[in-house]
Amino acid sequence: MLKLIHLEIKKHKLFNYWLGVLIANISIIALMSMIFIIEKIELNMPFEDFNMMMSMSDTLIRATFLIFSSIIMVKIIIEEYKSNLMSIMFTYPISRKKILLSKLTIVVIFTFTTIMFSSLLMGVGVYLLNPMIHIVPESISGENVVAFLTTSFFGALATAGLSLIPLFFGMRKKSSTATIVSAILLATLTGSSIDGVSMLQLISMLISLGIIGIIIGYLAVRNIEHVDI
Repeated sequence: MLKLIHLEIKKHKLFNYWLGVLIANISIIALMSMIFIIEKIELNMPFEDFNMMMSMSDTLIRATFLIFSSIIMVKIIIEEYKSNLMSIMFTYPISRKKILLSKLTIVVIFTFTTIMFSSLLMGVGVYLLNPMIHIVPESISGENVVAFLTTSFFGALATAGLSLIPLFFGMRKKSSTATIVSAILLATLTGSSIDGVSMLQLISMLISLGIIGIIIGYLAVRNIEHVDI
C-alpha cells in the first residue's frame, strides 16, 4: 500500500504541488493583511481578538484546500478514468481496491497536511508578529496558539473526510468540471456563516460532512471490483 502511494506521488509529481500550496498561503496572508490595513486606515480595530482572527483565517484555509484537494483528485483519479489509464492499471496483478484506496489516501493526507501546515504557519506567524504590529488588541499566549492548533487538528481531520464528497459527483460522468465545481459549491456552502459563525466552525456540521465523505470513499473502493471501466 505504501509502495503504491509512493509510486502515485512520483508518477504525478505531486510534491510539485507544494509550490501551489505556498502561493495559496501567501494569497490568504495577503487577503488578511488587506483587511487589517483597510480597517486600520479607517481607524477601526481589524480583529476583536485572537479567536476572531484565527476563525476567519481558518475558514479561508479550509475552503482553499478543499478546492485544492479536488484538483489533486481530478489529476490522479478522474483524468485517469477519462484517458483509460485506469483500465490499464486495473490489468496489473494488484487489486483494484488497493489502487483506488491508495489514490484516495493521497487526497485525504494532502488535505489534512496542507490545512495543518497552513494553520501552523498562520498561528505562529500571528503570535510572533502581534507584539510588533498589534494585529489584535490583546496579548497572545502560547496557550491561545495551542488551543487554536488543537481545534484546527480536528477541523482538518473532518475536512479531509469531507474532501472525498466531490468524488461522488466526478465519478458519475467522469467529469473534471463536476469534481471541481462540486468542491467550490461545497466550499461556498461550508464557508457561509449564520449569525457570524461559519458553517465550517460548527463541529457537528463538519463531522457530518466528514462522515459522508468517508462513506462515499468507502463505497467507491468497495464497489470498484464490479465497475465497468
